[in-house]
Amino acid sequence: MCQYAGGKAKLGKRISSSILKYEYGLTGSNNSPYFEPFVGMGGVLKYICEDRERQIFACDKEKCIINFWRGIQEGWTPPEEMDKETYKSIRSGNVENELYAFSAYGCSFKGMRWAGFYQEAFDIATKRLEKNNFKEIVKNVHYLDPSSYIDHDPHGMTIYCDPPYKKCNFIAIRKNLLSFDTDMFWETMRKWSLDNIVIVSETEAPDDFIPIWTYVRMNGITQNGTIEEKLFVLK
Repeated sequence: MCQYAGGKAKLGKRISSSILKYEYGLTGSNNSPYFEPFVGMGGVLKYICEDRERQIFACDKEKCIINFWRGIQEGWTPPEEMDKETYKSIRSGNVENELYAFSAYGCSFKGMRWAGFYQEAFDIATKRLEKNNFKEIVKNVHYLDPSSYIDHDPHGMTIYCDPPYKKCNFIAIRKNLLSFDTDMFWETMRKWSLDNIVIVSETEAPDDFIPIWTYVRMNGITQNGTIEEKLFVLK
């Protein structure tokens, strides 16, 4: 997987374990269909995929992200080399395919979308993709057509949401995140929670949501201070 600002590559195993534990505590099994409407680079999904018998669905609003994962399923591999001019050319071409997503995130500073070519990011992304057989890992995932979470009406599922955080220091450079309606998001989570198990990553939530897991980590963007990651569910 590529670097992804706000992604869960480093916390994915911990978060997935907490999701499965909470789900099992409620239902006595981990058999419900699983859905991630903010899949991004799949830092949590990767571990859920270890259960080959489970139905797994994933979606993202960004077309290039879905094309990236569908491409991985079909055996797409990243280029062996990348430089600043090629990076700029891919961006200006605006063809939202696997290479576009890989360049926008995997080759950018701190994994922030088109934040400037960064050789170290490219090296890390290619090594991760070479080291892990993601084609095999995600082969059974149903990647839905790109759409917003509000376009879905799930029932009887375990749902993990990793939305844009309300207080996040990289949102200012992501214009498409500035318009994210946090109030609408939480209202939708209340609705979904009526007949789904809904678990949300955030650092804060409305009073009717409670944390079931907390983890303190370094701020990966600024390397200054810490962030208290939490998983929230409706009371």
